[in-house]
Amino acid sequence: MEHTTKKQKVATNASNGFNAVTDVDNAADLTQNTVPILPRDCKTLLLDIEGCTTAISFVHDVLFPFAKNNVEKYLDEIDKKDWDAIADALAGDISKLDEKHPSRQEIASKKNLSEMDVKEKIVAHVHALMNHDVKATGLKDLQGKIWKAGYASGELKGHIYDDFKPMLDWCKDQGISVNIYSSGSVGAQKLLFGHSTAGDLCEYIQSNFDTKVGGKKEAESYKNIAKELGLEPKEICFVSDAEPELVAAREAGIGFPVMSVRAGNKPLTDVGREFPIIYSLLQLCGSGK
Repeated sequence: MEHTTKKQKVATNASNGFNAVTDVDNAADLTQNTVPILPRDCKTLLLDIEGCTTAISFVHDVLFPFAKNNVEKYLDEIDKKDWDAIADALAGDISKLDEKHPSRQEIASKKNLSEMDVKEKIVAHVHALMNHDVKATGLKDLQGKIWKAGYASGELKGHIYDDFKPMLDWCKDQGISVNIYSSGSVGAQKLLFGHSTAGDLCEYIQSNFDTKVGGKKEAESYKNIAKELGLEPKEICFVSDAEPELVAAREAGIGFPVMSVRAGNKPLTDVGREFPIIYSLLQLCGSGK
């Protein structure tokens, strides 16, 4: 009789937790932070690149150093008649900076600048701008051309996460429109995806957008993209790793702003946790048509 009582006591006090450790009530977790499911919730996907399809480290640790270290090589491969235009564009980038800007001060500190030939001046200006992370028109144009040469030679391969290609295949099968919005130029985007580690992926992407539609932290930019796609903002799912971008998208009426969390991304704040969070793009893929 005593043995039976003990068994009954165990049954009465049995826990709902894993391995009977503790009682669990996670109902709130099941109703909060709901990730949109495609194509149930929408059929148009807008993706950021850095921290979403591609590691942030690829841009900063591969692309930028490649451009910086291959300026002379690129110049040697093009017509010297084009050098002056490149030099003038870079000088223009410097002149638009505040006099106290470190890039401008770095150039001013080079006492022998007037004695340099055109190639040396170009290299000096590129280094001065890139040493201080300046994003300028002349520099971006030259970087793009250097990257294009690197991709064409096979020296560069665009990094993509392993889940990106399977997601693209699934979206194609389900009739989901995939679009890209990045601060990098449309040309740079197509180079990355056209020469990716998984091959040429450009055919999967319907439209590419850069800052010509507006800054990524501005709500109006997302309205402009929706207009170009012929959609209402509420019909779009936008995935990004950047909190200010998701806030702007939400303000614009984007229906499904989603936070992408990848290794190496900027840590989330309470603002980022307001959005549905995914750790793989495959989490967006529903059960199919």
